[in-house]
Amino acid sequence: MKILAISGSPRIEKRSSTLKLVKAVAENTGYDCDLVSLAGKKIQGCIGCMGCVDDNICKLKDDFTPLREKILEADAYILGGCNFFSTLNANMHCFLERWYQFRHKESSVLWGKPAVTVAAGGRLTGPVTAILEQFCMYNFIQVVGRADGLGANGCYFCGYGETCKVGAVYARYGAGFQLTEEDIPCVSKDEVCMEKARQAGKTLGKILRAGHDREKATKEVKDAFMEMMQFKNNR
Repeated sequence: MKILAISGSPRIEKRSSTLKLVKAVAENTGYDCDLVSLAGKKIQGCIGCMGCVDDNICKLKDDFTPLREKILEADAYILGGCNFFSTLNANMHCFLERWYQFRHKESSVLWGKPAVTVAAGGRLTGPVTAILEQFCMYNFIQVVGRADGLGANGCYFCGYGETCKVGAVYARYGAGFQLTEEDIPCVSKDEVCMEKARQAGKTLGKILRAGHDREKATKEVKDAFMEMMQFKNNR
């Protein structure tokens, strides 16, 4: 079984709560996971050119291109993103936009595969989880687990967090606060959060070892997708 684990955070590993959570999920599946960080990668969003319609292959050439085969070959996914301005960060959003190439003419290459979503944020994780799960639904991928946790926003690293009156550090601690390494939030300091990630990984591994029924999963996700689209169209 092949599991593709994607950390969509643009941050270096030391500062990335997303990557830490993705790793915790991956390490507890019981399988060797192909872990890919999008940090430093140049991936453009979908431009809607429809060049992928005939052969389901995106014609844009960038750092997504070598990841295409990994996506196709994987039996399951761990998809991690972080909260930038109350939405999924651009790196991960662009990466998932490019999965549009797999949808044409009822291509079923991704249908029914299981996935765990991972979300990190300085204040909220809900918006990230919702977008990741919507991308999964668009591709009829079944979400079987979730992991999320609060990390540090950029104010903790910018160098002006203690004095900037519109920043998160000042807002939380007030004037005169002396920031130390111990004060910087990180998911690795939250055992409840990390245990949730470990359990999500164990769940994914258990599902794969039991013989995941992609056909059944596809039907369940398809039905939910059609119900969602019908609701939107009737509003």
